Amino acid sequence: MKKKAFILIALLCTVAQIAWAQKQPAGMRVEVAEAETDHGEYSIFTYKDSEADDSFGYYLSLGRVADFLGADEILGMQVQDLHEVTIRLGATTDEALATIGSILDLYDKDVDATVEFRGRAATNGFQLGEAVTSTCVVVKKPLGGKRLQFLFPEGKRQGRAYLSKSTLKELRTNFKIDIKLHPKQHRKQ
Repeated sequence: MKKKAFILIALLCTVAQIAWAQKQPAGMRVEVAEAETDHGEYSIFTYKDSEADDSFGYYLSLGRVADFLGADEILGMQVQDLHEVTIRLGATTDEALATIGSILDLYDKDVDATVEFRGRAATNGFQLGEAVTSTCVVVKKPLGGKRLQFLFPEGKRQGRAYLSKSTLKELRTNFKIDIKLHPKQHRKQ
């Protein structure tokens, strides 16, 4: 009996996903890949602004926890905020994967190499807000290796988020798996 109930629930979820994929509501994000680290939750998601302009896109969330520069040293404690910033990856899966590839290429650059990315801030309701420019800097890890540090405006202050190569590779792998599992969900343009 339990097995039949599980199969029925799985079937209903699959049918719901197919129906959902055909028309994503405006102003709502749909997660397609996720990774969690000590520095926060990272994800790749789709977002559609409004029905009128049909502005669909893939975004990389730079973590839902960002600490503020200097707050640790000044206050002697870790200060965190739940705001988030995103990087636009593109309007199609091909564009998104190419952008992820170019971000992965940054790990081969010299320390202090800098690149700017277009993105958007997220609101408390996880909708996307105003456009922001995030500055990406290649930095050394405390125990060797490199990671990317993203600096972005956060009100009157500057927030930061870190992204390791292993986290980005995990997101890319999960994204590719989702593309194969749900091909109709990912728009072909």
